Amino acid sequence: MLQPSTITLFLLPWIPAFLCKVTTEKEFSVLEGGLLTIPCHYEPQYASYVKYWCHGRTREFCTTLAQTDEHRLVNPADEKVSIFDDPVQLVFTVTMNDMKVGESGWYMCGVEIGGVWNADDGAFTNIKVIDGMSVVNSMISGEEGSSVTIECLYSEKYRHLTFLLLIILFGWFCIRPLEQLLKRC
Repeated sequence: MLQPSTITLFLLPWIPAFLCKVTTEKEFSVLEGGLLTIPCHYEPQYASYVKYWCHGRTREFCTTLAQTDEHRLVNPADEKVSIFDDPVQLVFTVTMNDMKVGESGWYMCGVEIGGVWNADDGAFTNIKVIDGMSVVNSMISGEEGSSVTIECLYSEKYRHLTFLLLIILFGWFCIRPLEQLLKRC
């Protein structure tokens, strides 16, 4: 049987993980081909620590994609994943470009604590990369005889079909009063 002191020593490295000193949203969604920016907030005592972004459901099997101690003279927009730390605002920001459906899954904002008895602190988030289309504002209005603009977002694979999609949209649907908006003609 394990002694209480043995259990305490076993759990000691994981105590910081339960204090939730790093936070982010539980879930993010982005259309395929799009850009996603994730804010990771942390406590003041972590201002000088190395921050990182990794892909995986557990700390032990999380593959690091970017970290703040990698100093590169590259434009963040040119990189697949970039990370920027703002110790004044106590937030580091991760940007992921050109997202693909296969990149959906669990990620972690992490702060590297270091040492044998100290586990890194972090917060997990689930990222969903969506293959499809969506409208920016699902509620529109206009006067009869006037024009209406509907802003649509769509996955990268639909970009070459834009003209065809507009023909299909306007060929199969007509605009009616709001309660009948986008019903078949």
